[in-house]
Order: sequence, then structure tokens, then C-alpha cells
Amino acid sequence: GGSASFAMTEVEFEDAKLEQDFSELQTVEDQIKKLTDEQEEKMVELDKEYGRKKRPLYDERTKICSRIPNFWLNALLNHRELQYYISTSDQEVLRHLSVLDVKEIEEEGYQGTRYCFSFNKNPFFDNQEIFKEFKYKKDNGELQVNQNPINWKDGMDVTKQNGGAGKGKKRDAADVSEGPSFFGWFDPDEDCESPIGEWFREDLWKDPFKYFCGEDEEEDEDGEEGDDDEEGDDDDDEVVDVGDDDEDDVEGEDDEDDDEL
Repeated sequence: GGSASFAMTEVEFEDAKLEQDFSELQTVEDQIKKLTDEQEEKMVELDKEYGRKKRPLYDERTKICSRIPNFWLNALLNHRELQYYISTSDQEVLRHLSVLDVKEIEEEGYQGTRYCFSFNKNPFFDNQEIFKEFKYKKDNGELQVNQNPINWKDGMDVTKQNGGAGKGKKRDAADVSEGPSFFGWFDPDEDCESPIGEWFREDLWKDPFKYFCGEDEEEDEDGEEGDDDEEGDDDDDEVVDVGDDDEDDVEGEDDEDDDEL
């Protein structure tokens, strides 16, 4: 009878069995996590390797895009999110944008992204290039932000129009002519890379021609395009095509001649 007091009860047995199962499960999960970490490290290295291989093609693409009038302005305005961060005053400045470049930063102890915007000679500022870079310390993620100042010409600073200097804030579609300027993102006090930087890096830079052509169409919950485009009732999906002023005038005259005929 005394030995029976040391016997494990059914409840204790089930608890011990469950604890053992949890322990074995944790061991398997740890092994999976180790392999996942190895996979992610290799994928990062693979991305870097192919990024280096693609760089000459990126440079060639940049040269071609710079020859197409208003290429980047049209691409920006056809991005379904970024378009709401660009005012009409910004658009006049961005007409002079000739090159948009996104470069990965890989330095000792740091990694991140540098966004470069090259402009033709224009009446707004003296810079040939504007850049902003976000560098993160590899060991603790500490952020370091660098940019060059925009040397606005007298009375041409669009960040001081439309209600003052902005931080790249979103506006309603109806208020595209008002609100903060997209160029507020280049303010030294602005240290948020996302969402604007993410859109440049993940969308526009990866496939600029798609956005230039206005193919950035939202999908419905089933992953299929909605019927709004076919019915022509959704103005938000309208493709933006900003041409040269002179070309627009000529096209307008041609249309009038066609109507007369």
C-alpha cells in the first residue's frame, strides 16, 4: 500500500506526456528557425549578387528613360498612392526630373538605400541632383539619414507654398493643388523612409515602364481587376499622361482640324 503513494496519477502522466511533446515540438521549431535564418541570409546575399549584375542594365535603362519627355513625372502620377503626395506645384518642378535612381547602401557596419533625383536646368532650384539616404546600423538598426539641401531660387520654394513646408503628407484627390509639398520629404527633419521610399524602391524602381504606361491597377479581393475601368465610372484609375505643353497645343489643333473635316 505504501508504494502506491509514489505511483503517478493519470493526470500527472498526461501532464508529463504533454510537456514532453511541447519540448520535442520546440526542438523541431528551433531547427526550422535555424534553417529559415540561413535561407534568409542566403536570399539577401543572392539579392545583392543579382543587384550588382543588374546595375549595368539599370544604368542603360536610366539613359533611355531620360530621353523620354516627362517619363518620371508620368510614372509618379500613375502610382496609385504616390500621386496623392504630389501637388500641382510639385508637378511643375517634377517636369524637369530626368533621372530617378535607387541604390543599395552596403558599408562597413551599415546598410540601407540612397534615393537620387537628377534634374535638368530649371527655374526652381540650382541643384542638378537631390538625394536622400537612409542607413541602418547592422547590429542594432539605428537609423542615420543624410540628404543635400535644396537650393531654391527666390520665391520658387514649393514647400513654402500651399500652407507651408510639408513632410510628404497625403492629400485627398480633390485637394491635389493644396496641402504639403512632396519635396517636404527632403527636409532634414524628415526621417521616415516609408511609405514614400518604399514605393520608390519596391514599385517605381523595379518596373518604371509599367507605371509610365499607367498599369498600376488595384485588384479586388479575388485578385481580379474590378469592372470600374470597363464602365468608365472610376476617375481615380484614369491614366495620367503629362506631355510637353507645345505638343499638347499641336495635338489640340490637329483635333480641331479633324472635327472640321
